[in-house]
Amino acid sequence: MAEGTAVLPFAAHRQEGYVGEPMKVFNFVLATTGPTLTNVKILSRYAFSLSRHITPRRAANFAKVEWARFRGNDVVNGFPYVLKIESTNICNQHCPFCLDRDRTKIDDDGRGFGKMHLECFQKAIDVMAPTAMRLNLYGSGEPVLYPDIYDMIRYAADRNIGVTISANLSAFKKENAEKLVLSGLEHLIVSCHGASPETYIKYNQGGDFWRTQENMKAICDAKKRLGRKLPFVDWQFLRFSHNQHEIPKARQMAREIGVNAIRFINPNIPPEHKEEWRPRRDDELADANRGEGAVNASPGVHMSVEAQAVARGEKVATKAPKAAVNTCSWLYRSIFFNWDGGILPCCDGTTQPSHDLGHFTDRTLPQFTGQTREEFARFWNGDTYRYLRRMANFKIPREQMDKKYTCSSCIKPHMPFILYERGFQLDSSVEKRLLATEPDLPAKRDAWRKTRISVSGNVGGGGGN
Repeated sequence: MAEGTAVLPFAAHRQEGYVGEPMKVFNFVLATTGPTLTNVKILSRYAFSLSRHITPRRAANFAKVEWARFRGNDVVNGFPYVLKIESTNICNQHCPFCLDRDRTKIDDDGRGFGKMHLECFQKAIDVMAPTAMRLNLYGSGEPVLYPDIYDMIRYAADRNIGVTISANLSAFKKENAEKLVLSGLEHLIVSCHGASPETYIKYNQGGDFWRTQENMKAICDAKKRLGRKLPFVDWQFLRFSHNQHEIPKARQMAREIGVNAIRFINPNIPPEHKEEWRPRRDDELADANRGEGAVNASPGVHMSVEAQAVARGEKVATKAPKAAVNTCSWLYRSIFFNWDGGILPCCDGTTQPSHDLGHFTDRTLPQFTGQTREEFARFWNGDTYRYLRRMANFKIPREQMDKKYTCSSCIKPHMPFILYERGFQLDSSVEKRLLATEPDLPAKRDAWRKTRISVSGNVGGGGGN
């Protein structure tokens, strides 16, 4: 399973450790979240990656992008500095809550399955390399299934871009461990969601627990033999009701294998499966997990536990509760290339080509972006991206959000409007923008106080971060 997951309203996430206040420059909100210490570690790795690959030109680009995001501008006078490129969407496993969990639709009436040609990847990197500092080289598939992945990593690394892949490693050949270490890979995320074959197979369906463990150890051992500190090996453990009792055991196994870190993550779970899969909180089950079961609001929304109850319609506050919201950073900092060259604003909606904002390789399509830096600059600040940035900055009324874009079903552009209706106090600049966009919000707030309609009934799931 890829690292990010779709965002549902007030889903079972812990969201702490964000940097900065809403609308400020350095508010890095994480797509997959955990306790504060885990978030600090993640942010430290991002900072480490960016610092290793900064140049004067990239620093200037970073400043331009962050200034545009801070100001909520429609036009960005810089290029995305974090890339996400899907080398393949083919996977050897069938994880129940993967972003593309209904994979039959991909083949029947969607994008189909395939892998990115090395030439396409190289052209994309050539366009983005002057200002890109980080590359997440994975999407909905298993990146180590094809040998081109080593050439892709090396091509980006040779252009001073930090490369991350997320893999389940159950199809990896341990004799390739040294090859992977020497490829220039900076960060390896290993998706292994159990500390025994019995718990592992419930989510990592189609995988091999012992082979995954052996391959993690082979890579860590190869680093030691070669005297390499990288890649940073990061065991990702999604926390469910059936595996949370194994957290202490997983910690011990991680130490024995020699990984750099193990992360326990509370994932988003489809509503129909919550009762069976939802991990129990610390106040429901004591499992020696050091507080990793706490539940908080969705990523990008920061409020107290009591305020969350108000937002869900479970209680009415006598005093306006406070909430802080963050705008989407993907539309400024990042971009997603599907394996076939289709371009999306983030890693949500990848199964349907109709969601593509542009296409990097198919010259017959009207949304062909071109393959030069000048052409990409025109696409990056074209009508579509400018419209989506207006949506992300709460400048488009909800009823006017174009449904053909995945951003329209994301919780982030909806949430501030909903919170205002629920009587929340937001940042004054945000409230001013909301009222300019939807002048009837005060009337909707009065109606809410009378009816107490639940937030979750008013907006669907959303995109990655």
